[in-house]
Amino acid sequence: MNFEEKIRSIPRKVGVDVLVAMSPENFAYVSQAYIITVEMIRPRQAFAIIPQKGEPVALICSIEKSLTEEESWIKDIRTYTEFTDHPIDALVSVLKEMGFKKGKLGIDLNYLPYLSYTRLAQLLPGIEILDTTDAVAKERAIKTDKEIAALEFAARTTHEAAKEALASSKLGESEKVMANRMINKMMEKGASGTFFLVFGSGIRTALTHGMPTDRVPRESEIIRFDFGGRYGMWTSDFARTYSTGKPTKMQVGAYRALKEVQEETINAIKPGVLAEELFYKCKAAYENRKKPFFMPHIGHGFGIELHEYPMLRPGNKTIIEKGMVLNIEPILRDGEGCMYHLEDLVVVTDDGYRVLTLGLPPAEIPVIGESI
Repeated sequence: MNFEEKIRSIPRKVGVDVLVAMSPENFAYVSQAYIITVEMIRPRQAFAIIPQKGEPVALICSIEKSLTEEESWIKDIRTYTEFTDHPIDALVSVLKEMGFKKGKLGIDLNYLPYLSYTRLAQLLPGIEILDTTDAVAKERAIKTDKEIAALEFAARTTHEAAKEALASSKLGESEKVMANRMINKMMEKGASGTFFLVFGSGIRTALTHGMPTDRVPRESEIIRFDFGGRYGMWTSDFARTYSTGKPTKMQVGAYRALKEVQEETINAIKPGVLAEELFYKCKAAYENRKKPFFMPHIGHGFGIELHEYPMLRPGNKTIIEKGMVLNIEPILRDGEGCMYHLEDLVVVTDDGYRVLTLGLPPAEIPVIGESI
C-alpha cells in the first residue's frame, strides 16, 4: 500500500464517511503540504478532506494556494479568503458540494476550537461529529522509508552541530554564546529553522525547559542542553550533558549511570514489546543503580511534532512495531540537584532497532572544548 492508498483507507478504518485532518500536524501529514501559518495563526485553518468515496480536497487560505499546489498530492485545492470567509463556512460548503449532509464526520476535536465546533454542528445538523485526532496520529506512527530518511538526516545533522559547537566552546563563554553556536551550525547543516532550545549550566540544569542566559559556566560544572530544528515538515530533538572541565567524582558517576540506563532501555526495543514495558525497563535500570526515578515517561514517538504516538509511559499497552521512530530520553538528578539528560532517536527494525543519531553518548562525560 503506497502513501496515497494509506491515507484514502483511513475513513474506512475509523468508521467515518468523511475524514477532515486539520490540526497542524495531521493536516501536514495527510496533505503532505507543510504550511507554517496553519501552526502559527490558529484562525487560518486548513482542512485535508478525505471521503470514503470520491476524491480528496484540500481547503486552505487563498494566500497559501501556491505552496499547497507545489507540495500536496491532493489535486483538488479549494480556497477561502481570510477575513471575508469563515473557514468553517467554506468547509461546510465543500462538504455539501461533495454530497455529505448526513452521516459520520471525523475531525481533530483535540485541536478544533469550540466556536468552530459549534458553528460546524449548527451548519450541518444531520451529521455526527467524531474525534479522529488520535486515529490519524496512530497512522503517522509507522514511518515510511522516505520519512525515516528525513528524520535520520535531521537527527544526524543536529547531533553533528552539537558536537562541533561544544568542541569549539570554552570556559569564559556564556550559555547564550554556546547555544547560539549550536543553532548556527544546525542551520548551516540543513535545518530550515529552530524548533526549540533548552540550555543551562550549573544549578540551572535543573530548570527542565530553561533557556540560555548570559551566565558564564564555571569549571567543574555541568552543561545540559535539549534542542531541535525544523527540517520542513520534520523536526529533530536531541539532548546531551557535558562537563565544563575537571568533573567531580559525583558528576562522573551520575553521567555514567545515566548512560548505562539509556543504553539498557534502548537495547530492550524490538517489535512486540509494549510501550509501558520500555518505561518499566528504564525504571528498573535506575533502581538497580540506586538512583532516584521521577519521570512520568521515558520517551516518545517522534516525527512531525515533538511528542507523537506512542508515549512510553505506564499504562500504555501500545505494541511497538517495525517502522516506529522513538526518542529515548532518561533524566537524572545528582546529589547537588543538577540535572543530566541524554536523548537519542531510534527506528524499530525487524528484530530490534537502529540508531538514527550519529551514535549513542560516549561512555565518559564529554568536556567542552574537546572533540568526541
